[in-house]
Amino acid sequence: MLSVEANERLTQVGPGTPMGALMRRYWLPIRPLAQLLDEDVMKVRILGEDLVLFRSLRGELGLIGANCAHRRTGLEFGIPDERGLRCCYHGWLYDTTGQCIEQPLEAPDSTFKDRVQITGYPVQELGGLVWAYLGPAPAPLLPPWDLLVLPNALRQIGVVVLDCNWLQCHENTGDPAHSVYLHGHLFEYVLKKQGSLQERKSEGGVHTLYSRIKSGIGIESLFARATPHGMEKGINYSKALGADRDFTSRHSTVIFPFFT
Repeated sequence: MLSVEANERLTQVGPGTPMGALMRRYWLPIRPLAQLLDEDVMKVRILGEDLVLFRSLRGELGLIGANCAHRRTGLEFGIPDERGLRCCYHGWLYDTTGQCIEQPLEAPDSTFKDRVQITGYPVQELGGLVWAYLGPAPAPLLPPWDLLVLPNALRQIGVVVLDCNWLQCHENTGDPAHSVYLHGHLFEYVLKKQGSLQERKSEGGVHTLYSRIKSGIGIESLFARATPHGMEKGINYSKALGADRDFTSRHSTVIFPFFT
């Protein structure tokens, strides 16, 4: 068990925290690209920072601070422009880096805008997702994982808000042991209560609930090993313990911080 201090050090990711500094050195998936087709300006919260994601009229993506430097107006109410995002209050225009490039009510020869810069972060599109990099320059290459770059691929992207920290979610994803009781015994218990266990058995195939029940049968041991790209976990099954055959199931390949 972790101490309170160690847990907070691992799970707090806001600006100025050790884990926040580490997370910011990776490209972060922040939104499905399709959302920007329906809503070209949106407020987002990433690692404890409130920001605004937008698409300019030229199609360029920007991720900038949530408030205008002038009167702190929320830029989620901004107006997309050819060159960036314009504040709805007094019309200050910001480019995709957060640099103010136009102040309509200032004198034509004013250079004040050149000294106004709000937060801005690099963004890229890949695999139907918008990715952001919040760390120090230079930004690393965005990893071209196979599922992001496969041609003619059909990708299904879902969005859900989980009331937990990143580590709780990651621990569950990389935990093969819970298959025994959650996906095994609990599923079996529920199906028995419903009177549908035999029906599920007769369906066969890998897509039924019964196949999940079988994942908890015949487990001999768990394994975990380091790879050049992360940690791989899995389960060794034994026919002698009730499995269909002796085999190894690679439960999760975990690539820090987001790929499993």
